[in-house]
Amino acid sequence: MKAAWAVKPKDISADQIACTHYADIVIIGAGHAGTCAARAAAEAGANVFVLEQQERDKQWVLGIGEIGHINSRWQQEHGIPAVDIDTFVNDWQLRTGNRSLFPLIKTYALHCGETFDWFIEPLTQKEKDSIHPVLTPASPNMPETLNGLHAWSGTPNMGMALQTKAIKANQRLAEEHGAVFFFSTRAMQLEQATDGRVTGVFARSADGNIHLYRAARGVILAAGDYSRNAEMCRYLLTEAADLTEEGSDFTGHGWDGSGIRMGLWAGGRLEPRSHAAMGGNYSFPGFGLIGSTPVLRVNKHGKRYSDEAFGTHILAALPGAHQPNGALWAVFDDDIQRQLTFQSPCHGLMDYTDAKELKRFENALEDAKKHKNQIVLDKDRAGESRPLYCADTLEKLAELMFEHETERRTFLGEIKRYNELCYQKHDDDFGKDPRLMNPVEKAPFYASGTVKDSHRPGGQSLKILVTVSGLEINENQQVLNRDFEPILGLYATGNCSGRRFGTQYTTSMPGQSISIAQTLGREVGLYLAQNQEDK
Repeated sequence: MKAAWAVKPKDISADQIACTHYADIVIIGAGHAGTCAARAAAEAGANVFVLEQQERDKQWVLGIGEIGHINSRWQQEHGIPAVDIDTFVNDWQLRTGNRSLFPLIKTYALHCGETFDWFIEPLTQKEKDSIHPVLTPASPNMPETLNGLHAWSGTPNMGMALQTKAIKANQRLAEEHGAVFFFSTRAMQLEQATDGRVTGVFARSADGNIHLYRAARGVILAAGDYSRNAEMCRYLLTEAADLTEEGSDFTGHGWDGSGIRMGLWAGGRLEPRSHAAMGGNYSFPGFGLIGSTPVLRVNKHGKRYSDEAFGTHILAALPGAHQPNGALWAVFDDDIQRQLTFQSPCHGLMDYTDAKELKRFENALEDAKKHKNQIVLDKDRAGESRPLYCADTLEKLAELMFEHETERRTFLGEIKRYNELCYQKHDDDFGKDPRLMNPVEKAPFYASGTVKDSHRPGGQSLKILVTVSGLEINENQQVLNRDFEPILGLYATGNCSGRRFGTQYTTSMPGQSISIAQTLGREVGLYLAQNQEDK
């Protein structure tokens, strides 16, 4: 029996249609992927319609302003070294267990730099100059690889406000080339010919009327993810679902999966489970304070439980989801500012080259020092508060962290064992890279905590941010049917599409989910504009 979200609703009849509009390309969604597809196709001479459910002046776009890419002119101007394409793509395939589509990822690698330069074209020089390259200049302490996986610095961080401004500026450029944006218009279903070809989109406008938007060349699904659809999340994110309890909050910050469902109703095939998401299947302490700095981590019983540095910290955080419900702690000493420089560039890092970020970090530690032996709540970038304790001795820190004497003794024993392994320069217990083994011995001592609770996901603990899996597509981003053949006239990009992230969101730099959406959105827009017929 099909889940309710997978069942196609009743067909829309001809007498329900108020008006029919005609274009070469119809795009559903005006986020990162849809906007870039629209501008690229319009600049190439295609007649483009874009359907966006949000209001024009109130449109909210996902992302915090980090757009992770390689080999742009902007990066070259900021002294960021070029990255070898083959190394980059091979690293991506290793991260996804070869589940991502190689030609698609290579297309992304080849064109993401030029796409970023193109994307920021409408910004003023002052705005461009305000964009900060993450972890630049890179510290010589930064590991080039961890457990065979690469990471690269140099992601541009423009902040959320400028990112949104750039999206709106790119929409205006698309309009200057003839694209028409229909805001406050919600796509409902796809129109198909008798042979299954997708020929248009039925959508409801702000006045409540249903319009048909016909597409001579194709429809692009760019309507985002399904993280706000709890039923889809439970069914498709099987690993994350199995780590949390039925009835717990199992939604994220994205969209309702309507674009993916329309593709499914048209005969499209979803990529196999378990789908990938940012969050949902990992838990780690220290987020928002020390980022991906791989300090000692212990669970509610005071026991160390993992290699804290494995393959960049999203992968290193997976074991945290399997710990007993309760507190997880990141434990470090007064050497922490030096240890920040050993981070690998990845999602959620602490950018010590950003003066504002570094100042926030220093203020948090200073506040904890002023309130030694007391509970201090540190607020992260997302506005969530987490405990941050400071003490002059490890014994006092243990008293703050743990209620029972047994757990305190266990914790102190783990500290002793960890320090011995650091000086031994070999982690017999979990195999951590010796470059990242730093003893906890220089007062004052700190503990940054989070709560892992399978009944109540939250923050960076079992909580979904967005989903990054979707419909099966080929190298041209055509949606595939049940026989893995293209559905003529139907394309999916951005978080509507699959074959990008395997079963786990893990990247070689922060912000790659935004960059891949923009790049592949631009590429599918160009492909449709330059090809009269599906191949």
